[in-house]
Amino acid sequence: MKKGLITMIMGQKATASRTMKVSAVAVATALALSACGGGNGSTKASGPSAGQEGELKTAMNPQPVDKLDQGGTLQLSIDSIGPDFNTFSANGNSMTNNEMQDTFNQARVFKYKADGTPELDKNYMEDAKSEMKDGKQVITYTFRKDAKFNDGTPMDYKVIENMAKVLSGQNKDYALVSTAGYEDIEKVEKGATDNVAVVTMKKEFYPWQEMFSASYGAGLFHPAINTPEIFNNGLTKLHPEWYAGPFKIGTFDESAKTLSVVPNDKWWGEKPVLEKVIYRTMETTAEISAFKNGEIDAVGAANLNRYQQVKDAQNADERRGQRLSVFGLVFNAKSDSPVKDLQVRKAIWQATNRDQMRDVRYKGLNWKETAPGSWMSMPFSPLYEDNMPVKYSVEESNKTLEAAGWKKGSDGFYAKDGKKLTIKMTNFGQDPTQTALAQTYQAQMKAAGIELKIDNRGDSQFNDTMAKKNFETIMMGYTVGSDPTNAPKQYYKTGGENISATGTAEIDKMIADFKLTDNAPERAKKANAIEKKAMEQYGMLPMWNGPVINFYRKGLANYGPRLYQTLDWSTVGFEKGSTHK
Repeated sequence: MKKGLITMIMGQKATASRTMKVSAVAVATALALSACGGGNGSTKASGPSAGQEGELKTAMNPQPVDKLDQGGTLQLSIDSIGPDFNTFSANGNSMTNNEMQDTFNQARVFKYKADGTPELDKNYMEDAKSEMKDGKQVITYTFRKDAKFNDGTPMDYKVIENMAKVLSGQNKDYALVSTAGYEDIEKVEKGATDNVAVVTMKKEFYPWQEMFSASYGAGLFHPAINTPEIFNNGLTKLHPEWYAGPFKIGTFDESAKTLSVVPNDKWWGEKPVLEKVIYRTMETTAEISAFKNGEIDAVGAANLNRYQQVKDAQNADERRGQRLSVFGLVFNAKSDSPVKDLQVRKAIWQATNRDQMRDVRYKGLNWKETAPGSWMSMPFSPLYEDNMPVKYSVEESNKTLEAAGWKKGSDGFYAKDGKKLTIKMTNFGQDPTQTALAQTYQAQMKAAGIELKIDNRGDSQFNDTMAKKNFETIMMGYTVGSDPTNAPKQYYKTGGENISATGTAEIDKMIADFKLTDNAPERAKKANAIEKKAMEQYGMLPMWNGPVINFYRKGLANYGPRLYQTLDWSTVGFEKGSTHK
């Protein structure tokens, strides 16, 4: 699955899986691709009904295709388009980018059921199997012989061979999100025919289905992406010829910041119901009016202000689920600020009242949950453990600072060497709830003697900020997969995809020594042990998971909160008799 996708803190736009590529499905956003939590089934709320993590189910308005109108246009908002369209690169692996590309860039080995179980994607594959041969894990991939990228390039062993080389991490010039699994590949060989790839592993890797797969967006990329220059910089422009799926890119207007997709005449699978999907770049503050005016067909409303504005909108259908994400604070330990000091970060964690922040975030929405203690698993997962190293205590926060040489001045703020303890938190957009969160956190820090300044930026600056790591402290989130095995390396290994820039040689060794087995609970226990140690670096503070609360145009079918389920875009459409364009 794709994991670690980054999202803005409010989750009204794109949310994320583990930073950039990890194991999970898309979670809800104003873009309307939403995941939810708990299991199979369906639930719909007509008002702000109570919820608790793990209780809510998928809410996609499932309908057979013969009950849908052929044609129609689905209009979705998005916080940004580009500037990097490579979802496998550190610069392009945002939730926004992955969700948008899910319509036209889908090649993958496995897709996922709602509970996170992988299943072969038969649009592209005939078979995929793992077995032990002569003491080594050997994985055999058999592509459909008619599976091709849009330019006619066949999907065959060369695709696997190239990806194994690019994603192995051996060439440090590639700006990779994760090397998990790929770095353990010993060799890739052609099988009996070109459409068969035989992969021999240097050491066993589990869950092996995560390689070359995705719960949304592409799990495979075109073999033309084969140099650091192309990988890192060659996809700042769209390459429609390198994709595959039921839709293809129709138009892309850079100045208007809109992109449309239309049915792909080169697609060999089931033809899509919709005749067009349009993505419009839009600030969160403009989405409610756009939804009410019929300019977009889905909008996120997971905070009280937005909910109250949209709940009575005509021709609207509310669908709820649990967001499969963790949201919180990430500290940039390489920034030129006090947060580069571990003891300062520890004190900030101790001074953070996570329950109060959650209550501000979901005020009036009747949502209850305990503060999460992990970035790797949802609290309802049997693989979850609470790995938090400290509890909320302003008194303990003060002790930590004073032991590190900070002294409180007459103004109530700590200082050292004549410099006030001042930190900066980067925030995005103008949503009132988001503003209230920032102000609440500012007050919490003041109560602990820490001055917090708010650096507010536009929604569209999120991707650029993350690419340049231009922040001290940032409120953001990651999507969460059903298996935490590969998250420690992505989150906590020194360098690379570790956005907080924390880490130690001890943690790196724990990650390197993490021997994988096919026993998921055993793997999870080891992963949690690593996270416990890594959290003592105080780089990423989890704060809440939260619900998906979205409104959709009435009659929109096979679309909405869906847990880990891979969306079948060919079946998305509007029920017969519904109002749509």
